Amino acid sequence: MVRVATWNLERVSPRSWRKLPAQRAVMEEVDADLWVLTETRTGVAPGEGFHALHCPPRDSGYHAEDERMVSIWSRWPIKPTSVAPRARGAVSGLIHTPAGQLAVFGSVIPYANAKGPDGTSRMWEEHYAEIERLAEEWMALSASTPLVVAGDLNQDRDGSGRYGTKKGRTILTDAFAAAGLMCLTEADMVAAGQLARHHLIDHIAVSETLGHRAGPVECWEPLNGDGVRMSDHPGVAVSLQIP
Repeated sequence: MVRVATWNLERVSPRSWRKLPAQRAVMEEVDADLWVLTETRTGVAPGEGFHALHCPPRDSGYHAEDERMVSIWSRWPIKPTSVAPRARGAVSGLIHTPAGQLAVFGSVIPYANAKGPDGTSRMWEEHYAEIERLAEEWMALSASTPLVVAGDLNQDRDGSGRYGTKKGRTILTDAFAAAGLMCLTEADMVAAGQLARHHLIDHIAVSETLGHRAGPVECWEPLNGDGVRMSDHPGVAVSLQIP
């Protein structure tokens, strides 16, 4: 089994004496083999001995040099795919796990009010445009290798309507289908009792060959038992059996 997890770390600071240790304690407990971390830093590893791929830095004047929108961390060596990474939030790698090769794609789909490179984009416009780009990249990667897509996709998919639009969900559903992907994180985890009130907008989607063998989805709260706010997003993990 290969355990996959994703979590938005809310621009964690290396100087945080409460937040970062709390995040690392959770990641150690989750004990995933593959992590897609978003709004992160190049030095924030989920544990010892992990290999990393990072998307390019953002030249915004707002982000520190070591900040990244997306990082992939793997227990096994990872190499870049032919898909060009994007600073706004996309990076992908090929991993040789003990059970076989796996492609992993980490992403942050733009949020509602992202203004785009020229600052003129309308609400949700960048969100829709990025999904169209992702659809082509996912199809290319999934054609020859089992694929895992994970990250901050900035829409709920559990029927709660907490964040996102009907159009955005439809476009993403079509993109998953075109690449032969199953989204494993569409259940309402609040209704299921796994989360108190935060609905998932971070998701994990996998090739159907992996999806039919997936274990139960597990979540954790953005606030830990000591009252430390670790993020504004809950995290999510799932175990996969690679055929």
